[in-house]
Amino acid sequence: MDIAPTHAAALPSPGERVAVTGCGTSWFVAMAYAALREDAGQGVTDAFAASEFPVGRDYDRVVVISRSGTTTEVLDLLAALKGRTTTVAITCTLDSPVVGLADHVIELPFADEESVVQTRSATSAIALLRASLGEDLTAAIADAKSALAEPLGSLPEAEQFTFLGQGWTIGLAHEAGLKLRESRCCAPASART
Repeated sequence: MDIAPTHAAALPSPGERVAVTGCGTSWFVAMAYAALREDAGQGVTDAFAASEFPVGRDYDRVVVISRSGTTTEVLDLLAALKGRTTTVAITCTLDSPVVGLADHVIELPFADEESVVQTRSATSAIALLRASLGEDLTAAIADAKSALAEPLGSLPEAEQFTFLGQGWTIGLAHEAGLKLRESRCCAPASART
């Protein structure tokens, strides 16, 4: 089900000057969306880690992404922007603190998760944002289903892995590196050898 049209009024309109922010995985999603939005000719779109957001800069709309809705840097930023610019929060947790701070809230409760290596929330947020730009995600969905149907293999032995991206996939490359680090550090010792 495409939920992007339901949230069209909250999401950035073509021509608006927009900033997108988050921490960790959410920042990487913000990076991907910013590049996609600019490439689509929808307007200036900057991405910042929430702790590095230039509060004095003018934007028509600021989109914050926080799976939990409790990220301190995001909450502090929303409080600083209150009454200064339109804010939109994308979160997976109902009744989280961002709800009282953002002008608009897009809740994705179906995408909440508790895993150390979280993927559903980031995938859902980027799918929503891509669909809001008018992208047809049919092929991407088919590719994901095909990849999930494949048996899992083990990682090759290597001292270093490098993920490359260009354009909107730079954020995805950062996220892939984070997911690899999270899975390797949090896996049982038998799986890390």
